[in-house]
Amino acid sequence: MMETSVPPEEFPLKGIPIPFRYQVSSSSCNEYHHNNRDSKKRHRCDSHNGIIETSNAEERCQNNDERDQVVHKRSKIDTTNEKSFHHRNHLYRNVILASNALATPSSTDYIEANSSTVLRCLDDNSTIEDENVDDLINTKDSNNNNTTKDLVNTNNVTNVNTSPISGNTIIAAATASEILTDEALLPSPVASPNVTTPVEETASLQGHMSTFNPDDQYAIPDNVSLISRLYTDELFREMQNNLSGPCFKNVLFQLLAKMNRRDLSDLGTLIKDNLKRDFITSLPTEVALKILANLKFPDLVTCSQVCKVWNNLANNTPTLWKQLLISENFVSPESFKKYSLKLLLRYPKIRNIEEGYRLDFIQNCKYLKNWYNPNFVPKITTLRGHITSVITCLQFEDDYVITGADDKMIRVIDAKKKKFLLELSGHDGGVWALKYDEDGILVSGSTDRTVRVWDIKRGCCTHVFKGHTSTVRCLDIVEYKNVKYIVTGSRDNTLHVWKLPRESSSTGEDPSYPLYFNSPEENPYFVGILRGHMASVRTVSGHGNIVISGSYDNNLMVWDIAQMKCLYILTGHTDRIYCTIYDHKRRRCISASMDSSIRIWNLENISKNGTCTKVINSMTSCINIIGSMYTLQGHTALVGLLKLSNKFLVSAAADGSLRGWDSNEYTRKFAYHHGNLSAITTFDMNDNILVSGSEGQFNIYNLRSGKLIHSNILRNADQIWSVHFKENILVAAIEKDGQSFVELLDFDSTSHAITRDSIPVA
Repeated sequence: MMETSVPPEEFPLKGIPIPFRYQVSSSSCNEYHHNNRDSKKRHRCDSHNGIIETSNAEERCQNNDERDQVVHKRSKIDTTNEKSFHHRNHLYRNVILASNALATPSSTDYIEANSSTVLRCLDDNSTIEDENVDDLINTKDSNNNNTTKDLVNTNNVTNVNTSPISGNTIIAAATASEILTDEALLPSPVASPNVTTPVEETASLQGHMSTFNPDDQYAIPDNVSLISRLYTDELFREMQNNLSGPCFKNVLFQLLAKMNRRDLSDLGTLIKDNLKRDFITSLPTEVALKILANLKFPDLVTCSQVCKVWNNLANNTPTLWKQLLISENFVSPESFKKYSLKLLLRYPKIRNIEEGYRLDFIQNCKYLKNWYNPNFVPKITTLRGHITSVITCLQFEDDYVITGADDKMIRVIDAKKKKFLLELSGHDGGVWALKYDEDGILVSGSTDRTVRVWDIKRGCCTHVFKGHTSTVRCLDIVEYKNVKYIVTGSRDNTLHVWKLPRESSSTGEDPSYPLYFNSPEENPYFVGILRGHMASVRTVSGHGNIVISGSYDNNLMVWDIAQMKCLYILTGHTDRIYCTIYDHKRRRCISASMDSSIRIWNLENISKNGTCTKVINSMTSCINIIGSMYTLQGHTALVGLLKLSNKFLVSAAADGSLRGWDSNEYTRKFAYHHGNLSAITTFDMNDNILVSGSEGQFNIYNLRSGKLIHSNILRNADQIWSVHFKENILVAAIEKDGQSFVELLDFDSTSHAITRDSIPVA
């Protein structure tokens, strides 16, 4: 049977020269030795309550014949502190000083030989006296070869008893008298007859010293781990106290060079792990929060599990959760103030609004997870709609779902309870425009040419404004200098501006309501009329004092309602304009037309658009801008719907497609097509979800992944007229079997929803 050869041990650092920064010179070591020798220091060693004091030999030596021969520093050991290490300190100090003195850059081989000698001396407890170090250096110059040979000659070594120290075998080495030449031989220390050595003391305490020889002061008894540990600790303590920086590094490197690959690997792993630093705890709190604020929610959850400090920062810093609510697109920055006020109502047990940020963020994450789960089927509540089959307009604000139709009625549903709340009657024609303000205030426009203001909490109409001479087709509410205005667009080619009544609400119906104003002249809320369009005003949008209107005359007009004047006429579309958006953050106008294009107009710097000319006529005086800054192409039919979020501008057209564009650069991001290519009649979106409806089709898209999630939730609907959603509730106005219904879809997993796998097959 063949014997398997054992690979030899590898010593990766053995053949590597000592790094330059770890090399030492005789001058630096001698200078350090001089400073140490001349200074009168006190070294206190706390190990086993022992105190070691060193000073000049002239102050410590007694009138003893044996001590008169000693010219070096000696340690006087207090016999009351039995656990000192006098002989060790003396040994280590002299060995270390000899190591410094021997390490000269003049001869590399000589440095290596003497380094080996130092290491052997450390192992066998030999001593090298301080004052004879210089003699040893001088001897090197004259007897370099002989000395080197003597130092490394193993034939002159006399083995001594050794014991394991911390699991490593001590190499037996020759005593100093056998290694060094006569000229370099240093006198051995003379033991005090009345002093008990630490080795004897510890051995007697442990009961392991029956074979210990008191005269052999440097022998380490076998199997005494305590002595080994103390020996090693004291050795390195003396090295640190007596070695200069480069010399200490030099010795450490030589020790490392004697370690094999496995030991070096273990040591490297230990060093690497302990060099790691908790930078979050080390940084100022403000800086640490700046870093955490840039993390996504999964990363923040991981950080909170690192340690208590990180967990406390992650969970108890409201600004982090506020930032997450915005970055995850659960709340827009513009609506955050309004959103914060609702948190106290949503979470009545919280002490302040900021405590609700974290709770609401986690809740919204659960909702979004259900939205993105293709196997999740929301609980659907179906409520009766209007008498007519077509629902013309829908609003979903606060907890109200409000619908209008050609049956002249306005129906209100409680979205939270999923129950019909009330019906508002008063219009003499179909309701084609709705706008909810807040606190239960609603404004409507009708084919009866009137504008009505409703108080949903009272359940009645409060004001009736007359002035338009044709159908009120569109309206918006804007706020400027803490005053809210109603801006209405009509088929009479004009826009009317009214102040929104804000009378304090009272319980019950006031018998004096509604207040009728048959003409603008007698109406205290009437502000003025904006004239300039040559055809029906189809769309209006605004913010602050800026209002933009789009008309069937192919033009857009930009108005300043504070001055009641036209600022710009935007010319470029070649067909009717059906939708406009005023992007007030970027000061841009976005319009969609029957010419299948979408145009972007720069209102901050009008020179970035087309040609600008000044127009003066009897009706208006403003600047006509011919040509837009950007024109977005891709649709092949009427573009009737636009939505804008922080990330996306989305358009929907009669060609059955939805297209997404970057809201800043207007580059193409996505395109979705309904299977039957029927006209998109409605859609709603935020930066996470897109919901669209058409004839016989209802789709939900994941805008983060770009994938279609649901396509058959409302598969029984013949037509989807309008959709709106927020958080866990989606509202859809649909037509089914010639009747209108309102469907409420709840994506909360606690709403007894079922998965698609459990739906029975008919």
